Amino acid sequence: MLPGCSRRLAWLAAACSAAALAAGCATDPRRDGLSPHEFAGVDHIAIHMLGEQPQQDFQILDRIEGTSCDLSGLPRSHPAHKVVTNYEALYDMKLEAADLGANAILGVVCRRYAISQTCYESIICEGNAVRLDDGVGMDLPLASMNSLQARAASTDFAGNPALYESLIGFTPDFLTEAQRAGLGQVGVAVPARAPGKTVEAPPSGDDAIYQGAGLWFGQCAAGGGTLGLLVSPLCAAIGAGLGALSAESEDNVKASSVAIRSALEDYYSHGALRDRMVRVASQSGAQALISQAAGGPRDKVVRRANSWQFVGPVDSVIEIGVEELLLPAWRSGATTNLPTPVSVRTRVRVVHLRDSREIYNRSYSFVSQRRLFRDWGADNAAALRHALEVGFEQIAVQVVEDVLLVYPLMPGFAITGAGTNQRNYMVEPVQPPAHQYWHAGTARASPATSLQPTFRWRDFPGEKVLTADFQGKLRHLSRLRYDFRIHRLDDQRGTARIILEQNNIEATEYALSQPLAPSTEYVWSVRARFTLDTGDRTSRWSGDWVGGNTKGFLFRTPD
Repeated sequence: MLPGCSRRLAWLAAACSAAALAAGCATDPRRDGLSPHEFAGVDHIAIHMLGEQPQQDFQILDRIEGTSCDLSGLPRSHPAHKVVTNYEALYDMKLEAADLGANAILGVVCRRYAISQTCYESIICEGNAVRLDDGVGMDLPLASMNSLQARAASTDFAGNPALYESLIGFTPDFLTEAQRAGLGQVGVAVPARAPGKTVEAPPSGDDAIYQGAGLWFGQCAAGGGTLGLLVSPLCAAIGAGLGALSAESEDNVKASSVAIRSALEDYYSHGALRDRMVRVASQSGAQALISQAAGGPRDKVVRRANSWQFVGPVDSVIEIGVEELLLPAWRSGATTNLPTPVSVRTRVRVVHLRDSREIYNRSYSFVSQRRLFRDWGADNAAALRHALEVGFEQIAVQVVEDVLLVYPLMPGFAITGAGTNQRNYMVEPVQPPAHQYWHAGTARASPATSLQPTFRWRDFPGEKVLTADFQGKLRHLSRLRYDFRIHRLDDQRGTARIILEQNNIEATEYALSQPLAPSTEYVWSVRARFTLDTGDRTSRWSGDWVGGNTKGFLFRTPD
């Protein structure tokens, strides 16, 4: 057997048993029943890493820890595999601190552990739960929240705007027109916390051999009963060989790691995401936004643990920041080095400053295409830089639409619809008709009659839209026009790129001036743009999700 391998494999066998026993304990009872408002309160608990000392006096309540643990033992390529992150471990600490009534955690240290008796992989953070004397943090009005929660559970509030207003503490994932009208001058800020990131390099050298052996040993021992245990040494030897064959060279891993680290320093920050949002807002016709000040005359706004500074007075603040970036090293029984995507999760909050009330809190994410680690780091990490640019742009567009532009209908409308082939669309297609829908991979494209078709749609708003308009404002819209897009799909329907975009169309049709490619799948989509007494608004883009993040109606051109 390979040197040092028996000790690692023994650890793995023990962990297999421990993970099987612990699998039923994955649900954290502290999270059950928490409203979004209470989750937001947990999020306000300040984290101070080791060496960061707050200026306020504080009282230590208890020593606590938080854990991010992989109990699954599944290969990295499996959809249910758990990736451990600093963010999850820190949030686990916040839940523990909330139980103690703390509003901050001091002296935090996080460590990553390989296989142990309870986790295949874990990150454990430790620190002191404290109470800061100046009241930083959030005291949750639990009785009030429980009362509102009971009302929400016992009432059909889908078409009741008054009840929605009473549920503001639950930070729904849309803003009413009354809330938008009250935003006033809006500033864009970033959170004080540093963005988290988890970048895992694939194994090289002896590590690849050990991990390949461990993966195969664990799969044989866990899945084959007595026979599996008997053949597990042979499995380990096979896995060691495959691990060695698929491993990256140490030089490649080091060079790629340096390039990726440099790219993240240049492109991955709260400020990069904020600046994208400000630019998208100015290009999309949304109201002007005041960006957070870097210097000069400032208007300082302090709320709980936040200190926002702007070049002029603001009435509301959109806080947009990055929570976590993941670039994990995926493995399977056949190889220790698989293509992996980069994923980024962000958080957006809207705070009305007059009453210090949070009226919006939502997470936005994107996931890139998969690449090998060496490809992410090649050419000064050009692929990673491009992925972050595209991802931040997608998130910025979505945030601007959700917070400033898109008019919300009854929740669930135009998402689940009335049935597989009776879906509710914001703007309904006429020609080409809506495709027959099963799911993105097998949807049957509608045939186009020519390479240069004319696209037609019904007037907005249709009767279904008016029925779903719980705010009752769309009957009085003005300056109605339409935005139109065509995407070209790739061969696998995994990605799409915009090849045509036309805005402010007054008619309910659009004729192409240039022919499309023959025997090719495209997606077309349309949305309404209109004016209400509270400002310019849009509907959401019509259609189903077809290929990547593309929404629209699938059609195919003739030969």
